[in-house]
Amino acid sequence: MNKLSMLFLLCNALISAAGSLGEHRSNVELFLKKESNKWLMPEKLTVFWLGSETALVVPKKKMPNPMQSIIPWKNSQQKLSPPPPLTGVQMGVVETPSVPPLGYEMDGDVKVFRLIAQPVDQLLVDEKISELSYLIPKKNEIPHKMHHTPRYQRLKCWGFNGTTPGPTIEATEGDRVRIIVKNELPEPTSIHWHGIELPNDQDGASPECQHPIMPGEEYTYEFTLYQSGTLMYHSGYNVMRQDHMGLNGAFIIHPKKYEIPIDKDFVIMLQQWALSAGNSYLNLITMDFNWFTFNGHAAPNIPVLTVNQGDRVRIRFANIIMDSHPIHMHGYIWTQVGTEGGPIQTSAQIKGSTILVAAGTTRDVEFTAWNPGVWRLHCHKLHHVVNAHAEVPMGYMEHGGMFTLLNVIPKSPGEPWVHPTSKEASL
Repeated sequence: MNKLSMLFLLCNALISAAGSLGEHRSNVELFLKKESNKWLMPEKLTVFWLGSETALVVPKKKMPNPMQSIIPWKNSQQKLSPPPPLTGVQMGVVETPSVPPLGYEMDGDVKVFRLIAQPVDQLLVDEKISELSYLIPKKNEIPHKMHHTPRYQRLKCWGFNGTTPGPTIEATEGDRVRIIVKNELPEPTSIHWHGIELPNDQDGASPECQHPIMPGEEYTYEFTLYQSGTLMYHSGYNVMRQDHMGLNGAFIIHPKKYEIPIDKDFVIMLQQWALSAGNSYLNLITMDFNWFTFNGHAAPNIPVLTVNQGDRVRIRFANIIMDSHPIHMHGYIWTQVGTEGGPIQTSAQIKGSTILVAAGTTRDVEFTAWNPGVWRLHCHKLHHVVNAHAEVPMGYMEHGGMFTLLNVIPKSPGEPWVHPTSKEASL
């Protein structure tokens, strides 16, 4: 019996075993064809057995170069623009540590902001410029022989005006705003105004509400602000990739008047990343994140929040990315006063020292800085306060990730500590 006959009998036997001999026999007969004295196995027939490669010449499909199907971090032909001129100009009251503010120009009664979506080479951590060490008393330090924390890490990401997160946009309830967006990414993009009530054609979801902004193009959004609160902006196109790459920022809409004046107003964007050891390019397909940041930086490179004793302080936490983060502060009980839905009525406000900031939400807390000293402010998921967490022996895990300090400068250094509810406080 020749090899062809053996193949035909084997195909029939396999099809019969599958319970569909009559239905498939004619297809098998059509599949087997002779070409140049060689019998070729058809592309759709996936029947193999030991030694079959000697019986048939199996054509191999040419696989595309995998690099051709991966959109690069940066288009090498694209010349990146410098940040718009009003980037770094403080025209509001909110401080975004590590991120420059964004000023606006007036066109009649319209506030005009400019954003450039572009590749960003972000420095996550460099312990040579620690923002925290100067507040650590030398007498409290203990030498450690085994360290886990990497000393230096860069990140190839995407952002706006040269940073991730992008600059915080500030406006006031009732304002008319115009945001001009230029796309210098290697793929189309758009911006969704997260939580803002506006016309459908300004929402930024692409393709539902607009054609995406193609590379090299500009697009203008314009709408009136009918609400107040801590909102966000982020990509509205290819969201799984572009949000992960860092295309997000805070959008603060102030009420026309605050019931309680705020002395210090901070906003912190929560971000997380997956990076392999020694690599600055993101892994976008894993759920195993190992870098966690406040405003695009990891401790010890997150700036300290410095306030004066007696200040009324508001901290706005904003989260676009995957995980929820329980943010905790030492030394204080704060009050939750707002969400992405706006201010919370006084009767519904909740007190605590830890607040869960879920994906897609913002949470505003307020407190009076009565308690002087240096206090920790951090995520309470333990893997989120070290850098490059990995399955390695755990020695001394220096603080990294979502970790910074609140420095409350006392009015009178050296005065005895007094709790506000104590008898001494009432004297």
